[in-house]
Amino acid sequence: MIKKYLTFDCYGTLINTEPLYQWIENLATAAGLDSATVRETYANYEDDPANVQPYLDYSLLVRADLKHLDQIFAQGHFFESHYVECLQVQRNLLPYPDVVPMLTEWHKQGYQLIIMSNSSWDIMPANLAALQLPFDAVITAEDVQAYKPDLKFFKYVEQRFNLTKENHWHIARGYESDVVPADAMQWPMLWINRNQQQPTTSAEPTHMVADLAAAKQWIN
Repeated sequence: MIKKYLTFDCYGTLINTEPLYQWIENLATAAGLDSATVRETYANYEDDPANVQPYLDYSLLVRADLKHLDQIFAQGHFFESHYVECLQVQRNLLPYPDVVPMLTEWHKQGYQLIIMSNSSWDIMPANLAALQLPFDAVITAEDVQAYKPDLKFFKYVEQRFNLTKENHWHIARGYESDVVPADAMQWPMLWINRNQQQPTTSAEPTHMVADLAAAKQWIN
């Protein structure tokens, strides 16, 4: 029997990260800053590939991001002082409502479920527990020593599991982190575009859907 694989981004695809960004906004409000601007600055720093070259563990990236907020907004060590709390907020994140039912259905159908996450093992176990079912593999940036969209991450997973166009779908929310490299790798790709993001390059997914439940029509 031919194995069938589904690879997933974790945060924003399976795990709802909105509570983390709301927490960042609440800190900004407490500091008398514009919450939307602080949120955007935090997210942009985390997503910038230049900030993980050379590689550093995700927890260190989070601390650097908070220190960057302090520097940009002249807050001394205010944001950095909440570093430990920030990591715990991320551990407490929960899945979107459509996620566990769909993962369970695909698991019962015999798909091999694989997570590809820009995370590290001091955070992932709590998030995996929230997803309520065993994954066949979980690959983190810590394992590969690289963050998506680095093709090193994608090539590692492709080679490890012998992924092909016939046996595999990649399912993810991030455009720059997942759609662009999946297009470069010629992976079949379902873009879970929960926030109706607009493409920023010519890279395209195979299909775009609003949530994980809507991806069901393409996976059989």
